[in-house]
Amino acid sequence: MTGAVVVAALAMAVGTALGVLVGRIVGPRLYRPRRLQPEGGADKGKMGTMDKVLVLEAVILVTYTVADLAVFWHTGSEPSTLTACVFGVCGFENGVMGWIKTNKDKAAEAAKTSGSGPQAAPMDPPTERVEPPDVGL
Repeated sequence: MTGAVVVAALAMAVGTALGVLVGRIVGPRLYRPRRLQPEGGADKGKMGTMDKVLVLEAVILVTYTVADLAVFWHTGSEPSTLTACVFGVCGFENGVMGWIKTNKDKAAEAAKTSGSGPQAAPMDPPTERVEPPDVGL
């Protein structure tokens, strides 16, 4: 019994230290100051919020899997309910993000094709040219 408590405390300490280390390494790369973007749209090289969430979920799932294997190795049993809940929540989150992305893409496509989206102002013809005398004959 005391061995399991020691292993659990050690796993918690190592997990916390690993989380802080990964946060210190990855954090500055994810939260760079925003620069002024050109009017044409978002910068394609920039990482979006959904991409950040996917990276975070991948880190969480890999870390959980390693911790789960360590617990199984030391105790001989797996917390199957906890495993199902962790993977279920991450799967649900990915499904919601996919639904949001699909709806955004559909709305953007509808705005492009229906003509109800933002449109450029009509351009006036250039006035600095002189028309030839035979125009309109």
